[in-house]
Amino acid sequence: MEGKTPAAPGLTVEEFKEKCGEGAAAMGLRLEEDALDRFSLFSSELMRFNKGLNLVSRKEGDWVQTHFLDSLAPAALGLIPSRGRLLDLGSGAGFPGIPLKIVRPGLFVGLAEASGKKCAWLRHAVRFLGMEGISVMEGRFEDLSARGEAGVWDFVVSRAAARPGAALGSARAFLKPGGRVLIYTKENLVEKGLGTIHPCAVPGRDRSRVIWEVVF
Repeated sequence: MEGKTPAAPGLTVEEFKEKCGEGAAAMGLRLEEDALDRFSLFSSELMRFNKGLNLVSRKEGDWVQTHFLDSLAPAALGLIPSRGRLLDLGSGAGFPGIPLKIVRPGLFVGLAEASGKKCAWLRHAVRFLGMEGISVMEGRFEDLSARGEAGVWDFVVSRAAARPGAALGSARAFLKPGGRVLIYTKENLVEKGLGTIHPCAVPGRDRSRVIWEVVF
């Protein structure tokens, strides 16, 4: 039965969906049942593949807070519109690009990733979820820029940036004039005086987490 099927480490489908819905509501974001269903399917499939591919750390037990709600932070802050072209730079296992696409289905989303193993997973996940208006882009960022992706995106998001300043430099080439970069980071890693810092109130997460927004 669905309620007894695991959707994430330690959570059944029913528990996972309830926790996602309540957590998003606490952030001011209402998730429709279809979005919760897709989150659950994505998470359960990720859990199945993660055993062999190590797509996300197994030490991160609470996937709802660590991956799903955290990915939704800029949408909850009103920084992600319903339309436009959004590039997830360094998508990894699909965060934040896939959750953002689920809650903003009108967006065209690009999942840029250098790892062939992770790109294979991303292609599978997109097919598995039956998603349209989403593309997996395999290659190094500089190569993708040279292949015609420069200057065509309205938004670039980056969640896994160990060096936010470097991610900012990489993202700039992909943006249209007036485009925005949204980097998930901590306030002490932001270059002061550049862009806007948006505090990120994600239930259960470190309160120093911020979304760093820079307009080019």
